[in-house]
Amino acid sequence: MNNNSERHASAMAALTLSKVTRDYRQGKETVHALRTTDLEIHNGELVGILGPSGSGKSTLLTVMGGLRTPTTGTVEIGGEPFSALPEKKRAQLRRQYLGFVLQNSGLVPFLTLADQFALHDRVLKRAPTTEHRDELLDTLGISDRVRAYPSQMSGGEKQRAAIAVAVYHDPTVILADEPTAALDSHRAHDVAQLLAQQTHEQGKATVMVTHDERILPVCDRVMVMRDGVLSDEKRSESP
Repeated sequence: MNNNSERHASAMAALTLSKVTRDYRQGKETVHALRTTDLEIHNGELVGILGPSGSGKSTLLTVMGGLRTPTTGTVEIGGEPFSALPEKKRAQLRRQYLGFVLQNSGLVPFLTLADQFALHDRVLKRAPTTEHRDELLDTLGISDRVRAYPSQMSGGEKQRAAIAVAVYHDPTVILADEPTAALDSHRAHDVAQLLAQQTHEQGKATVMVTHDERILPVCDRVMVMRDGVLSDEKRSESP
């Protein structure tokens, strides 16, 4: 487990949630999907959020990533307001500073892995950085899949590819939604270790929501979500 608690306490948080809630209407009822939440995530810190399906984990992640606005409260990235910005500006900052790793990999099915990176470059209006791409793929052990389509990859390869694409633009924050779902224990462990490596060696701030307790030992902190309530911190046990 990474012991950076003293540094984390004094450093500015990479991601901050202050009194954040998220409600939505279901017929005549108001559903409190996310109750009052205060949270700080620091650079070099991997936080696992554990909870059953329907507990509010994915709602929390989408609010962190600016895909949904909080009903009340604020989300900040690096101390700067994020949730209060207009959608167009939020989307711009999301592309620059956030990396998403999704349960189903989130890869575009009709693009090769090389084209997934090229699409990223076009969206960010920057020159391709093939050398950086190849370094990532080599580190993740999938350099031989660069011309493959997602349908030609195994589950583990797709998740590795998703991590590579997510960190390609050097995001400040990585948000991972059930990244090990449907993977066997060996592949789940590999994917979790890769996220931990990116977090600790590259100084990312990473949030991983999961119901998979097998991968919790790689986390610096483990928190629990139940019925929209995020519990006090629980320290993970070293493997």
